[in-house]
Amino acid sequence: MKNFFLFAFLITLKLSAQDRTIVLFGKIVSDSLAVENVHIINKTSQRGTLSNALGEFKIYIKEKDTLVFSDIQYVYKIIIINKNHIKNKKITIKLFKKNTELPEVVLKNMAKSLDLPNAGKKPLNKLERNLNAYSQKSVPMVFLDALLLDPILGLFMQRRGGGIDNIYNVVSGNRKRDQKLKKLVDADKDHELKQENIQIIREHFTDDFFYYTIQIEKDQIDNFINFCIPKGIEGLYKKQRYLEVMDIFIQNKENYLSSINKPTE
Repeated sequence: MKNFFLFAFLITLKLSAQDRTIVLFGKIVSDSLAVENVHIINKTSQRGTLSNALGEFKIYIKEKDTLVFSDIQYVYKIIIINKNHIKNKKITIKLFKKNTELPEVVLKNMAKSLDLPNAGKKPLNKLERNLNAYSQKSVPMVFLDALLLDPILGLFMQRRGGGIDNIYNVVSGNRKRDQKLKKLVDADKDHELKQENIQIIREHFTDDFFYYTIQIEKDQIDNFINFCIPKGIEGLYKKQRYLEVMDIFIQNKENYLSSINKPTE
């Protein structure tokens, strides 16, 4: 019986250690130089911050949390918090610059100077190229096109990826699969962009503003900002119309509190 209670006690200690939240102090560098304004997001807790001019940051974490480090100029990096991170409470993150950045800029400028078609447009990835190649007509129309067109026009369509290729893409499910995948990718991008904007707005106004001025609990700040996004705060913030953003926060405080305190049926 004593062994049983000892075992239960040790398990409880282990679980408590895993659930313990601490402040992690970190620094982000690239080629030994500090990197400013890197987005650090804890995907587990959906909280985030930015590195300062010295590359330093602090963020609340617990064991097994997933941290994401992203910046437009650097390669995306993900780490999983382990026991050593919890013990040391400090971490140094090394980011690497994207190798394709300069050649891509040069190629774009060359394309613009030569007045080439689609100059300046972002290159399509494989999924986008696939979707552009697929016929956008309805399934019945894809079959009708292939069956009713005269042989000469039908041959022409097949040479340019139409006709039989379109039927195959419909029957095999390639078109439907890629359309669904594109929606998921777009949804993920929209969600990631929204989360980044929430963190940027939160960092700008600071937690003290939301807690003391708006009187929103700190664990509800992200949700409150997200609640106000449909009111247009992202666009106003980008235009540096900060007073209007603050006014929206003040006007929507009661509606937000009512929404979270509304009893569930």
